Amino acid sequence: MAHTHGHSHAETRNLRVAFFLNLGFTLVELVGGFLTNSVAILTDAVHDLGDSCSLGLSWYFQHLSNKNPTRKFTYGYRRYSVVGALVNTVVLLVGSVIMLYEAIPRIWDPQQAHAP
Repeated sequence: MAHTHGHSHAETRNLRVAFFLNLGFTLVELVGGFLTNSVAILTDAVHDLGDSCSLGLSWYFQHLSNKNPTRKFTYGYRRYSVVGALVNTVVLLVGSVIMLYEAIPRIWDPQQAHAP
């Protein structure tokens, strides 16, 4: 049996582009959220950071999953996607706790956004 199908790197290229675009937008939102004192913008930035982590991990694990099985990893490296999901979950939970820590006190003491 010949191994004749081609390997396309378009998936990883698309993941890489999406990762960097999303990460750039996240950085812009973080700066804008801090400058304007806006919890809403910061919350969206944390959400986008979680998306960036998810895309970055998907990109990394797509490369890793193509490695051949070894004696230690007889199934190969495809199960590492679960680790990516765990890291993404931790990022989103930590970000949610930070945003709640900032947002709840503002219910009793609202602050004006500094948007010129």
